[in-house]
Amino acid sequence: MRRGSSPRRRPPLAALSPDDSGIIANADEPAPFVLADVVGVDPSASAPWTPDPEMLRFCEPPALNGGRKLKVAVLLSGGVDSSVALTLLKAAGHDCVAFYLQIWFVEDFRNTWDACPWEDDLNAAQGVCETLDVPLEVVPLTNQYWDLVVAHSIDQISRGRTPNPDMLCNSRVKFGAFADWLEANRGGEFHRVASGHYAAMDRVPGILADVHWDDEGVGRHPCRLVMSGDARKDQTYFLAHLSQRQLAALTFPIGGLPKSQIRQIARDAGLPNAERKDSQGICFLGKVKFSEFVAEHLGERPGAIVELETGTRLGTHCGFWFHTIGQRQGLGLSGGPWYVAAKDLVGNVVYVTRDYYSVDKERNTFRVGEFSWLSDGPPAADDDGYALGHGGEAARLASSCDGAGCSDRGDGAPTGVSRRGEHTMNGGASASEVDATKTSELYCKVRHGENRYRCTLRFDAGGGDAGTVVIDGDDQGLAAGQFAVFYDGRVCLGCGVILEQPAREDLAERDAAHRTFANTEGEVLELEGAGA
Repeated sequence: MRRGSSPRRRPPLAALSPDDSGIIANADEPAPFVLADVVGVDPSASAPWTPDPEMLRFCEPPALNGGRKLKVAVLLSGGVDSSVALTLLKAAGHDCVAFYLQIWFVEDFRNTWDACPWEDDLNAAQGVCETLDVPLEVVPLTNQYWDLVVAHSIDQISRGRTPNPDMLCNSRVKFGAFADWLEANRGGEFHRVASGHYAAMDRVPGILADVHWDDEGVGRHPCRLVMSGDARKDQTYFLAHLSQRQLAALTFPIGGLPKSQIRQIARDAGLPNAERKDSQGICFLGKVKFSEFVAEHLGERPGAIVELETGTRLGTHCGFWFHTIGQRQGLGLSGGPWYVAAKDLVGNVVYVTRDYYSVDKERNTFRVGEFSWLSDGPPAADDDGYALGHGGEAARLASSCDGAGCSDRGDGAPTGVSRRGEHTMNGGASASEVDATKTSELYCKVRHGENRYRCTLRFDAGGGDAGTVVIDGDDQGLAAGQFAVFYDGRVCLGCGVILEQPAREDLAERDAAHRTFANTEGEVLELEGAGA
């Protein structure tokens, strides 16, 4: 800092928006200038296209970075998003090297379908690098991908959970194993790792990853992950499992641009993949159907499909791991629509209903644990355990039992209201607990997409290892194993894993004739009752 200058501080949370440049100014205000006036485009950059300087706002242009050019390792998938990210970084004047991560299966991993699209992806990436005159390296991470993502996903599916391998692919492979590879093979060479994710970074300008930590390894200049300018395409959900150290080394050049503009940039820059379709589906499956993948690795274990309300057996499934809560397709039942409402993992029973929206009154509340916070620590909580203080007043109102119709359930808590850390099966969240979400600035996403809920998060007493979430609406597909991602306004805080609901002992007793059991090798030990 120059002598006599005032401190430079971040904008307050309220100042962040999809168009925020992340520029730090005095008096907690965004810089009072037009970005194009100071960013410029590097005239020495050998690019076939000159962008509007406003497009470079998330590229950490040298003019806003103390004149220092960055050396950036750019993850190039062959898709248009990462290709445009590379194009913008090069136009900004940075020294870029592209890396394609080789994470497809080989025969040893029983990828017997020969349907992985990696060759198309690599060819597209090579074409982009030839157009931009950027070197491309292929990094083999197949073993790490299997061990850190695929094997974990298979294990979670076998336990009846609904994992999100794309989330773990980012934290464990793209920005985990690849970072380890860079350190081992190109240690200290790169200032940043870039990708084509739709997300934005809020960081102190000029602070590089190599000076982000003090001698004790404590973060001096924490970075914040901010939602992108395209709500429908925003990918902060998939980045919420990162650590602060990982986040500090990253940059997301396209974070503030809408998808339509990304396509136009690709066309204007003459990229050969400008019209290439976006990839869809689970990252490691390629063109393989999910059911085929699960059957290949977990096999089949037939069991009963039972109507939740009546206990009537309606059909047979091939294994509970093929089905997730809220699923509507693939059940093979007539007279529907039918929805998967619950699963008995021990007895291998899949419960379905035609009245899905009135079956589970707790679809506005769920338990969450296995937290991962981008700041490496949980958000502040009030004396009642509510994250950021949102929800405490409503909980006190509910506990005081002041409302009309409030009755004591015999344990000191009003009917329909759970004690702290307790998960109830009846009534879901109380009206006052739901009301508390209406003014909360804490938000929650339970899947990728533009939809997010206002919510409250109350940590369990005695620690922050788990907690209870109440959202301001009903959600159809809350399933154990899914990630719930939390936001303070537009700033992503981190995530937790949705936990299992307590087993329904009443259903196990009622439907004993429909339950089947297997040994550790998966062999059926008992098959009771085939019908009715």
